[in-house]
Amino acid sequence: MTSTTDIFSIAGKRAIVTGASRGIGRAIALAYAEAGAHVLITARSEEGLKETAALGAEFNGTIDILAADLLAPESAEAAILGAAETLGGIDILVNNAADDHDSPIEKTDLAVFQRVVDLNLQSCWVMTKAASPYLKDGGGKVINVASVLGLVGMRDDSAYIAAKHGLVGLTKAVALEWARKNVQVNALAPGFVETAMLPQLGQEGVADYIRRQVPAGRWSQPEEYAGPAIFLASSASDYMTGQVLVTDGGLTAQ
Repeated sequence: MTSTTDIFSIAGKRAIVTGASRGIGRAIALAYAEAGAHVLITARSEEGLKETAALGAEFNGTIDILAADLLAPESAEAAILGAAETLGGIDILVNNAADDHDSPIEKTDLAVFQRVVDLNLQSCWVMTKAASPYLKDGGGKVINVASVLGLVGMRDDSAYIAAKHGLVGLTKAVALEWARKNVQVNALAPGFVETAMLPQLGQEGVADYIRRQVPAGRWSQPEEYAGPAIFLASSASDYMTGQVLVTDGGLTAQ
């Protein structure tokens, strides 16, 4: 009988985590390294990546860095190749790199829309495709960090919402394609998180609004996504694919 410890173990696994210079990506990368995984982290900010790696320097696993601008498809592909070369393969792909732009649709330039979609959706498609030979070599995991805004709508955020809805659809489509290849593809859908993408928390009106709207009465911290990310990367989720794991303090249960 397999022990609970073994079911959730990712020790020795090889993972690439995008957008890991801060926020949720950093929290996931550190959790993986602490659990004994070998992690390659990527983002545009090399300085931020170095900070993440330094925070995990004493963990059982390892953290390597690769600065890359995933807006460019060739850079996204190169990041996968670099991870496979550095780690000796890829078992886990966490597509977390993201950006937002809040504005009404009539005030959103096409170039802005395209940039948001390219990073939040296109880069995930490119990296998943590029990683397919490695993930299918003995089974693997893809974790797309979506958002509750990939499930519901909100005013003045059409580019981000379109991209995150697309990412949820991509998750389901690839999960079906790879279901018999022993590769599980799932998504995490955070709610309000205290990261650089939510700078308005310093405004008391915004903070009060979140407290009122979220049944848990608060926003979340990046570290609260470490557990769900380990679950989705481990054998505990081997019969779960094409699903969205919502972690939003009850926001979408209303």
